[in-house]
Amino acid sequence: MLDKYIKIIYTYSIKIFLRSFSMSIDEGRLPVCITALIIFIIVRAFYTACEFALIEVNDSKVKSLTERDKKYQKLFDIISKPQKMRVAFSSHRAFSSIIISFLTVMSFGMPVENMLEKYMNHYVSAFLSMVILMIALGVVLVVFTDIIPKKLVGRHIEKFALLSIKPVGFLKILYFPFSCITAGISWVICRIFGLSPDSAKDSVTEEEILMMVEAGNETGLIEESQREMINNIFEFDNSVVSDVMTHRKDLTAVDVESKIRDVVYLAINEGYSRIPVYEKTIDNIVGILNVKDLLCLVGCENSEDFNITQFMRKPEFVPENARCNDVLEEMTRKKTQMMIISDEYGGTLGIVTMEDLLEEIVGNIQDEYDDDEADISEIDNGVFIINGSADPEDIFPKLNIAVPDDNNYDTMSAFFVDRFGRVPNADEKAEISYSGVTFRVLLVEDNWVKKLKAVINNKEQVTN
Repeated sequence: MLDKYIKIIYTYSIKIFLRSFSMSIDEGRLPVCITALIIFIIVRAFYTACEFALIEVNDSKVKSLTERDKKYQKLFDIISKPQKMRVAFSSHRAFSSIIISFLTVMSFGMPVENMLEKYMNHYVSAFLSMVILMIALGVVLVVFTDIIPKKLVGRHIEKFALLSIKPVGFLKILYFPFSCITAGISWVICRIFGLSPDSAKDSVTEEEILMMVEAGNETGLIEESQREMINNIFEFDNSVVSDVMTHRKDLTAVDVESKIRDVVYLAINEGYSRIPVYEKTIDNIVGILNVKDLLCLVGCENSEDFNITQFMRKPEFVPENARCNDVLEEMTRKKTQMMIISDEYGGTLGIVTMEDLLEEIVGNIQDEYDDDEADISEIDNGVFIINGSADPEDIFPKLNIAVPDDNNYDTMSAFFVDRFGRVPNADEKAEISYSGVTFRVLLVEDNWVKKLKAVINNKEQVTN
């Protein structure tokens, strides 16, 4: 019985609500009301487009043009204070929603209910008419005041942002009292919860940027090379120099007692413009020789009277766990192209050049002195030749095998020696098997595995 009375009260409250807005509207005033509704929808759509343009406009470009055109200065003043702009737009959305809902009910409330009462009782028709109006209004607002305005402005953001300067200024003045009230209330609430109202800033995480880059790549806005470069920049921040260095086993260096002609001959054959100089042992690097500094000896008859120490420069050292971005900044600051990487005992672990660091971002930089020898090359179906200095994380995927879970190897040579148990002799036919792949030693020099042959035993693994 109670449910019945509640149902009656609820239904009649809806009818009274509908009639309260529709009673005063006769057939002569209905067109005026509908016209007002359309105007408010158009105004809301326009300000949605303004907000979208002001958010998406390139603020760096706008700032660069402020001195040339006063319009850009005014535009920059607006976008540089996003909080005030957002409050104005939020206030407009709130008030426009109320007015549009009011006009919708006034225009179509009773007509819809009267139409439904022909097919159902007045309890259901009163409730259903309200539901239909709200759904229809929601669809109209989403389509015509959100999606379409943003689509139309998308290709002319900067032009529309400039067009929005005066309308947005009017909006700020119109809703200034309401903005002050809402700002005051939000300030009090923030203080209650121990938050600083002025410290809240939009922040974008690394993961969000990478997700946007992936999305842009999938839609074709960002090319594959650009995507890889952006990803490399974030990985570069977490990389250490020992990951990108030239290992001491592959290092080309000269003794401090070497003759000038021997150094020149070595530079011509190896194609290096900078060569480390050591004294007695490679663990004691005493200088860096820039071959360009030797050009002054061209045509000099007594060039052998000169000593390397007269031309070499002071070496710079960095620890093996130094971060790549820090080393790059240090190189730029000290105006050097090469640094020596020292291990925990003070010995020489390898060298790193600015080219090595830049290649981590932009990819391989091939110059006229680089050979085209790849880290891995396929000589037959399922048979590969691998450089001992190659990174296992680059090699294993090309062999269709998983990288070991305990991968602590920087080179394929270190991987083989660890699995084999020792450094194989130069004339020894050493081999190991891992994940269906047989690795055989081809060349050993100075206790270093320089060349390996990999044979994939599973033919299905080759095709995959």
